[in-house]
Amino acid sequence: MVRGLVWLVLFGTASVAFYRVNDRIVWDVCRRERRPYPPDWTRSVYWQWRTMAGSWYGDAKHAGLLWPKVAATAAILMAGICPVLTGILEAMSG
Repeated sequence: MVRGLVWLVLFGTASVAFYRVNDRIVWDVCRRERRPYPPDWTRSVYWQWRTMAGSWYGDAKHAGLLWPKVAATAAILMAGICPVLTGILEAMSG
């Protein structure tokens, strides 16, 4: 039970970091392209598609946020996958 809460808190923290890094990248792209910054960019199909495109890491690099982007992506993946793996290993061990 406690382990599940710890994983939930870690996943929530990783999600917030992931959002904040993407938000700063969106802000930088808007500044460079002279677009208005959309506060609700997470609801925009354009920005959702652009964040999934391969050039998003290029945008992160241009904004000086490549390593935070990589770290936030790794953290959210680990916080999502590790609880499943630990549950499987725990079930296998008995």
